[in-house]
Amino acid sequence: MPTPGQSLVGFLDQAQGIAHLKSACVVSDPAEAALAAEWVAARQRLGAPTQRAGRPEILPIPKEGMAHIQNLLQQQWVAQQLQAALKDCEFVLAEIKPLLAFQLSVDSSRSDQHNGHVAKNPSLSDMLPICLPLDAANEPIQVHQAAGSLMVTSRSLNFQAFARGFIHQNFIGLQVGVSLPLVHVVRFNDRCYLHNGFHRAVGLGKRGATHVPCVFRDVTSPEAVGIKPEGTFLLDLLESEDPPTVAHFVDDRAYDVRLKAFKRTLHISWAEYITTEE
Repeated sequence: MPTPGQSLVGFLDQAQGIAHLKSACVVSDPAEAALAAEWVAARQRLGAPTQRAGRPEILPIPKEGMAHIQNLLQQQWVAQQLQAALKDCEFVLAEIKPLLAFQLSVDSSRSDQHNGHVAKNPSLSDMLPICLPLDAANEPIQVHQAAGSLMVTSRSLNFQAFARGFIHQNFIGLQVGVSLPLVHVVRFNDRCYLHNGFHRAVGLGKRGATHVPCVFRDVTSPEAVGIKPEGTFLLDLLESEDPPTVAHFVDDRAYDVRLKAFKRTLHISWAEYITTEE
């Protein structure tokens, strides 16, 4: 089933924009002329460049929020990932709107799922459990088993493989799980990007929050930012004078769309042989 969402398709050129509308959205009229008109409308809606794009205000977590941070760091699932994937990180309050957005769209229903219970102008105590939750994410999965193979499917694209072909004691195979469910900001080439937590940050911004508590760290490559050759905006646009930002979503300068429902499937197969020893 399609879901309501917002897209920054206007930042793409016309051919890319039409292709994106076809592949990621459910459109009312698939004709090229109609899609071209939608792209023009999306482009016009973007408005002027966001002020201080990529250079948000970064503040320390206030004293009243430090007990939550200490509690978070004591959670085993957090400590394991912070040691492995998020070395040298810190916890800060990051200004929402100037953050660069490499992600093309936001699912409005998923944003409401995270933030629907929050009142306008949320306080720090309102935001901490949303942005830096103490409990590990538990995304529903479906498992389909056949002879010699296993397929695991999740509606959440945060479900992924963390280790492929690992060997540990009597276990050999694929290690799966959900990516760290923390709002996460990274800095690359002196510009700050929202790396994770788009639905939460956008939803809180729409409710009046100006800053979000988050994990913050410096990275050394576009890949570490989250930029991919296909599926995200590219570095030349993100480092331009008029880049896509979280402000485009928060201020309703993104284009209203109906997003297709995607899912991630991990397919594991195995075989067993008996052979002669040469």
